[in-house]
Amino acid sequence: MSVFETIELDVQGIKVTVRKKGRGTPLIYLHGAFGYHGWPSFINQLSETFTVYSPIHPGFLEAEGIEKINDLYDLTLFHLDLIEELQLNKPSILGHYFGAMIGAEVAAVCSHNIGKLVMACPAGFWIDEDPGLDYFVIPNSHMRKHLISDPSNPKHSEIVPWSEEESEQDQSNIDRVKALSTVAKFLWPIPDKGLSRRIKRVKSDTLVITAQEDVIVPVSHGEKCSSLVRNSKHLSLPNCGHLAMLENPDYFVSIVKKFLL
Repeated sequence: MSVFETIELDVQGIKVTVRKKGRGTPLIYLHGAFGYHGWPSFINQLSETFTVYSPIHPGFLEAEGIEKINDLYDLTLFHLDLIEELQLNKPSILGHYFGAMIGAEVAAVCSHNIGKLVMACPAGFWIDEDPGLDYFVIPNSHMRKHLISDPSNPKHSEIVPWSEEESEQDQSNIDRVKALSTVAKFLWPIPDKGLSRRIKRVKSDTLVITAQEDVIVPVSHGEKCSSLVRNSKHLSLPNCGHLAMLENPDYFVSIVKKFLL
């Protein structure tokens, strides 16, 4: 298991746990609604080149305080204050899904103190003819097959595993309910809360990443996102689903590093 430093911060009266590891320029990783446990391989690889800061978002796992964040404006200010508490100067941001949306909102408001922006499988967009999977209605026991392209591959057995142990199932269900309740506060019932308008203010060089087998964030959403941001480009990863960074961490890290360096 990779060893990382744990930082405890007070941000707007909310206790925030931030995992930190690495050396080099600062990179903030904002996790999404899935795949937020532990310190996965792709973050560890990035920490070989960057100093990675990975906060656990309020409302996930044991993190509290989500009731103090009422709307997207509060959410954006919370993350700006988090960056200030970490005393970071122009950190780059890598966000996945929900975290990608937050990263874009922060960069739209505070472009002067944000480095580059990577949006992986970004939430926050809506296309009538290609809305993506409504995962809020999918049972937890069936969710895994919608998150990765090939759930039967033994190499992917540790990605969102489903245990036959009742106690582990209970904990997984609790974690899912907490996570989806948090995400739903900002994305339900329609995920487009105006980011399509605000994202045009982003001045950071931006990389939008989608996955060709992602049923939650279709490739068309990445194309729309990239079309709205100046100095941006869009890449779609083959043979990967929503958790592309866990399915193919080596390739994911290679394109992120190439963009950030």
